[in-house]
Amino acid sequence: MAKETVIVDEESGIPLIGTIMFGIVDRGTNLLQIRTTTKCPLNCIFCSVDSGEKTKTRQADFVVDMDYMIKWIEEVVKFKGGEVEANIDSVGEAMSYPGFVELVKKIKNIEGVGVVSMQTNGFFLSKENVDELEKAGVNRINLSINSLDIEKAKLISGCSGYNIGKIMEISEYIAKSKIELLLAPVFMSGFNDEDIKDIIKFAKKIGAKLGIQKYEVYKYSRKVKGVKLMNWWKFYKRLEEWEKEYDVKLVLKKEDMDIKKCKRLETVFEVGDKVMAEIKCKGWLNGQMIGAAENRAITINNCDKEIGKSALVKIVENKNNLYIAEVIK
Repeated sequence: MAKETVIVDEESGIPLIGTIMFGIVDRGTNLLQIRTTTKCPLNCIFCSVDSGEKTKTRQADFVVDMDYMIKWIEEVVKFKGGEVEANIDSVGEAMSYPGFVELVKKIKNIEGVGVVSMQTNGFFLSKENVDELEKAGVNRINLSINSLDIEKAKLISGCSGYNIGKIMEISEYIAKSKIELLLAPVFMSGFNDEDIKDIIKFAKKIGAKLGIQKYEVYKYSRKVKGVKLMNWWKFYKRLEEWEKEYDVKLVLKKEDMDIKKCKRLETVFEVGDKVMAEIKCKGWLNGQMIGAAENRAITINNCDKEIGKSALVKIVENKNNLYIAEVIK
């Protein structure tokens, strides 16, 4: 479906704390999630957020102005104190962001940022931009690949132009650079079991780390036919079996990624609070709008208020400073 692109900048008046899809997400640790775009070139069959051009639920994409993003990161890092890891990720593909390498440079130069990591599906990676990212200061690339089979990889990605051969070649190139490489496949039990084994062997061959993810189903996620949903106990049991079989570490804890508890941003709104929010733009999901109040962005469900108008809303979720509200009729 056709989506509107919303530019989030100083002039928009949209705060960069409060939404899951763009801005900064602070979960009370030394790791900050930096989200500058929601755009994605793929249409993965398991996508937990129904991203890409084949979406049935998303009405808008968001792109954050770089200078505006940097200003907010500086303020949050200063508040957090200590050495912060800036993880550039996305509900789409992080490297869809225009000027991505320049973004990395600017984040790396922020006082208090010790590590810059990034999430990518690899679609836009090349040897040339790997060199640029290395010079810009990227410490780790978390690369999502889900099968090494040419046709199956295309099927999973939902994109005929997805070239796993090229991505494997670039993976080897990254592994030889100063950038740490972590391969992060999504394990879909009964669908890509053998593919995960192939990825484990490939990671060992090139010297990459592994961070296998569990396939999950959410309200708006894409569901893969024939996939057996696993509970966490069974998932970790399977990882432990593969650890023994391939002599490789697969069960990761926060300590393995050097993630530590850290002062979190103050919660501005409590669940149940009634707030007068100014409507700023369309929301990500059909029927949503984004509002702003007290320097926080609020995702407002079932809202038909015009942009520029105000709406009295009730906060229904506030975990990690991510605010969701409903209009009070």
